[in-house]
Amino acid sequence: MTNEDILTAENTVLGACLCDNTGALFRATLAALHEADLAGDLNRCILHAARELDAEGKVLDAPAVRDRVHREDVNNEYLLELMNIACAGSALDQNIAAIKRAARLRTLSQLGENIAERARAGDEPNSITGDTAKVLDELDRQGGALLIDSTAALRDFHDFRESDRSVSVPTGILGLDRLFGGGFLNCGLYILAARPGCGKTALALQIADTAARNTGAVLFVSLEMDAVQLTARRVARLASIPSNRLLMGRLDGEESAHVSAIERDMQRQPLYLNRQTRCSVADVRALARQVKDLRLVVIDYLGLLKPEGRKNSRYEEITAISGDLKALARSLGVPVLCLAQLNRASELRQDKKPSLADLRDSGAIEQDADGVLLLYREDMYWAERPDEGRPVTVECTLAKHRHGAVGAVTLALELETGAFMQIGGKQ
Repeated sequence: MTNEDILTAENTVLGACLCDNTGALFRATLAALHEADLAGDLNRCILHAARELDAEGKVLDAPAVRDRVHREDVNNEYLLELMNIACAGSALDQNIAAIKRAARLRTLSQLGENIAERARAGDEPNSITGDTAKVLDELDRQGGALLIDSTAALRDFHDFRESDRSVSVPTGILGLDRLFGGGFLNCGLYILAARPGCGKTALALQIADTAARNTGAVLFVSLEMDAVQLTARRVARLASIPSNRLLMGRLDGEESAHVSAIERDMQRQPLYLNRQTRCSVADVRALARQVKDLRLVVIDYLGLLKPEGRKNSRYEEITAISGDLKALARSLGVPVLCLAQLNRASELRQDKKPSLADLRDSGAIEQDADGVLLLYREDMYWAERPDEGRPVTVECTLAKHRHGAVGAVTLALELETGAFMQIGGKQ
């Protein structure tokens, strides 16, 4: 369509709305179009005025719109011209579809110009591709329409339920999977939070290995430990051998053979680690796009993610990162499990058990998350630390669950190997 054709379509839609004294066509148009979808400056002003009137519950007709716009060029003569165009125009739905198509093309054109400009300026490639992916994902989600009626929503719901792909990723811990209703839901953001030393990395690794073995490919992004340390911890848990002995090579012949068998099995599991030491959410997105048949992303941990752009405070940085993580889960269509540290507030209380209020730096983390798991090790506050060779008790509380009930599961953690087992239930 030419620019003239686009303006004609806009004029036809607005003219038809102005001809309808009931306001029904204006309300339908407001639901389908936003001011940014329109190319004409005067047309954007008219639609904005109609949106304000509708929000205030006032009459939506030509005189009311004219009075609200407060522009000399939007007068009776101009509105009458639009109404005359509407009389000779085509169907309203066809014109709205044409307007939205043109708006999407403008967005893509602007996106291309922005990519070229940032590339010439020397911006980080992953930052450019990450921001580009966000815009494209939003265009795909909108699909040219801002609203989905009940029929379409039900169709998507049934397609979701009947698809061959599992709708969730089990954690492998029976009690947690029961609380979650099967596991982490696709497109969900889940937070695993604890004070340092509670075992959150060990639990996340165990969940990642379970998913890679039973569900599909997993991306594990660690910003705290390198691939050698993470692999040692994985082998330690699977082989029931302390990770420090694996790292120092102190194994006898039988243990070496057992480790070799474990490693052969691990090689068949599609679990991918990162080499990059500092990552933003855009970097994680770029890594995830490289993984075929991705089913789960794990990030260790939120506080070490690099913020995009400059923010005025740490609170604003974490708020932005949390929102980006939620958008990442939706765009990839898989669960994102992000580890986080709790602040010291719980250690100052008589009851040391953590709560959602102990999440560090931003309330947006709790708001954006579909589920929040909190770990608590009572023995960390004992005067005498337990024997390293004996399991310790870890209480894992599902403190927030957007899609169901909350609750707690008691786990046993083997400190030497990092293996978690549920107490009072089968694995």
